[in-house]
Amino acid sequence: MMILKILCFITLLGLQVNLSVADIASTWVYCECKWNDWEGWSDCNSDCFGERVRYRSVNITLKPTCDEFSDCATYDEGQDWEGCNEVCYNGGTVSWLSFYPCYCELGFHGSCCTEVVNCGTPDNVIDGTRVWTSTDYGGVAEYSCNTYYNMTTGDPVRTCQDDFTWSGTTPQCVFAYHCNSSPCINGECVNLLDDFRCDCYDGWGGQLCENDIQPPVVVNCSSNIAINATKRTVRYDWTSPSFYDPHGNDLDIVSNYPTPFFVFPWGDYTAQYVATKPSNGLSTECAFNISVRPTPCEELNIPINGARLCNGWRADYGQFCMVTCQQNYTIGAGDKSFQTMYVCGASGTWIATGPIPDCQVELESISEALHYQPEYETYSFDGSCDSNVIVTSLQNLYLERIVSPGGFRELCTQFPDECVPENVVVKCGATI
Repeated sequence: MMILKILCFITLLGLQVNLSVADIASTWVYCECKWNDWEGWSDCNSDCFGERVRYRSVNITLKPTCDEFSDCATYDEGQDWEGCNEVCYNGGTVSWLSFYPCYCELGFHGSCCTEVVNCGTPDNVIDGTRVWTSTDYGGVAEYSCNTYYNMTTGDPVRTCQDDFTWSGTTPQCVFAYHCNSSPCINGECVNLLDDFRCDCYDGWGGQLCENDIQPPVVVNCSSNIAINATKRTVRYDWTSPSFYDPHGNDLDIVSNYPTPFFVFPWGDYTAQYVATKPSNGLSTECAFNISVRPTPCEELNIPINGARLCNGWRADYGQFCMVTCQQNYTIGAGDKSFQTMYVCGASGTWIATGPIPDCQVELESISEALHYQPEYETYSFDGSCDSNVIVTSLQNLYLERIVSPGGFRELCTQFPDECVPENVVVKCGATI
């Protein structure tokens, strides 16, 4: 394989190799042929690893059929070849395995390494300048941008490479000082590459901070208010909230209460103030709740050997309680009976007055029980409050008492959806 490559290399150098046998002609003697002296060598046909040639002629005695060179010898006997300039330049080395005879150092090329690598003029940059030391291998090109321009993509320094190209890429110079024209109307300008950004002051928006986005500002907006009334109505005075616009524009202010006071009955109310800025239509609301309830009473005691039954709905408007006793126990005779309702209204006091009497009278017979309380059989229960059956029966007993004559049927007629057994609160006392 090595021999074949060397033969190919020799052929590429132009060496004339005649594989036929070179020799004198058979008529050499007959034609009295003689060789003349060799002529001088020709110039080398290559700067490196070339070849040169010299020629010689024959002296022929003129005889019939003796007038051609071939009558004396084959033509290749009349020429002589030899190698010349067997050297690589600029540090190159012989490369027998390459298409070219020389392997060149970086920066040179060509078959003899005599040609210098040249990358040509480096690309120009828009809105900037370029300066280069040389376009040959190793030459350096430097880029810079004009005033108010910043370099983005690309390389500020590029070098001519052995592959005839400049390293890196051509940079770009982008305008980066848009803020010089003060484009932001109500904000601070921030320069960006080929752009800018406006950081708006509070209350301003838009690309140039040109839009008023400030709603009215409220001051002294009241918190929610809870009032305990000792009567069915109560007057309450409050301080109206204040509104203003940081940008100095006028405001339109409306409220659902024309004055900052009102006489409220028991119930829940909302005071609302709305300030609107006509210049941009933005509004701000101040709203607070006013809750008016009767003055609460102290909690009633739970009777011993009995149960306290009270309304569990609308209890903040009033409480209505009654007492029942465990079977074989009753309350004593007197002004209070099983039919007595303990009512807490707006005054904050119980009528009848507490405390609820305990079921401390122990009974031996029904007749004895009726002596103390004629309603004993209706208002007594046999069992524990841990029993759902007992609790349900007491809840139904309470509702029957509420809607009976002398009861407080308005508690059910006004709130029929809430006047249900499961909303009756049953509390049982200790058993002794």
